[in-house]
Amino acid sequence: MKKIDRYLSFQLEEYGISVPQSFILFALLEEDGSTLKEIGTKAQIDSSSMTVLVDKLENEGFLERKLDSQDRRAIRVFLTPKGRDLAEKVLELALNFNRRLQETLGDTEDSFQQGLGRIIRSFD
Repeated sequence: MKKIDRYLSFQLEEYGISVPQSFILFALLEEDGSTLKEIGTKAQIDSSSMTVLVDKLENEGFLERKLDSQDRRAIRVFLTPKGRDLAEKVLELALNFNRRLQETLGDTEDSFQQGLGRIIRSFD
């Protein structure tokens, strides 16, 4: 797993973001305007780390925070145009990585992948 993490980190260096930050971007691509808690749940990032990660992305101009018009206590996070562009590039990188894994594992490993997926989901 460390090799995979290093590989992904190396790939993301070009964009100046970390693996956890890419998960935040993916969560917002899926549902822009989410709260920090919603993003953290989707990206499986604890709340203490979320603030720091989002702050960095916001300082780089990739995200913006806005008060929720329905609940003024809630803060929603949105991708900026620059952030959406980055998120789409990083998503393409992730899709290419997944394709590479699929090619490496091949069709004979499908049952292994399905079993691994069930194991991972059992921890949710």
